[in-house]
Amino acid sequence: MKTLIIGDTHLMCRLILPRVSEFILELDIKRVILTGDYTDQWGGTNRDDWYQDDLRFLYRWKQEMISQRIEVILLTGNHDIPYLTNQPAYYSAENPATFQWIREMLFDLELQIAYQLGDFLISHAGYTEDYRLEEWHLETLTPEHEGGLIWLNRHVGLSRSGTYVTGSPVWADLNYDLLPFYNKDYPLQIVGHTPIANIDINQTIIGIDSFSLTRSHFPVGSGEMLLYEDGKLSVIENISWNSDANQKAINRYFEV
Repeated sequence: MKTLIIGDTHLMCRLILPRVSEFILELDIKRVILTGDYTDQWGGTNRDDWYQDDLRFLYRWKQEMISQRIEVILLTGNHDIPYLTNQPAYYSAENPATFQWIREMLFDLELQIAYQLGDFLISHAGYTEDYRLEEWHLETLTPEHEGGLIWLNRHVGLSRSGTYVTGSPVWADLNYDLLPFYNKDYPLQIVGHTPIANIDINQTIIGIDSFSLTRSHFPVGSGEMLLYEDGKLSVIENISWNSDANQKAINRYFEV
């Protein structure tokens, strides 16, 4: 089954998913996987409209894909967990009513921690030698998973200013945690979380967080996506992401 894998979106679904829809049609995609971090964006903690507009768009888009018999898998990122566990972080939405609305919406989106795609284990940040895939990581998250989510969110590695040697599957840094200390039981992994310029499929641990922005809302990466088909990977170029027209769209969206 042709599968399109997409990195962190950070309140940019309205900018990213229309192009994804075009690729779905062009390439006859039957499954889409997003690696998490649907929430939060530089300068957005008091912008309720950013959260509401984007998460509503994501929800409608998922339902539309399902109606077309396209499977949609939404993984969970470290930015999403404060809402799921009802424990705001400094980068979370400030308005308590908006925070609770986001929490409900994320549960409605039916997130999960990880997904096994053939030989590849996909998660937001990856499994280092300090963490193992647990059965509940593959389940749809509910409020009953709160304890496990809190545990994962507290395990932040030294490279991300935490107190653990390596971060959990929602916090592991690609360069400092995952690449040097990946769990040998999961030698093939695909992750988001750590911004990259381009996707490199010539390695066993593959980062795909190509949509992240700087604090000034300029693209860090290429907007590339990953295509999986019959056990093989290829990179889908997204040349429009770094175009002047798209930068203007980003500026309009975030009112830069």
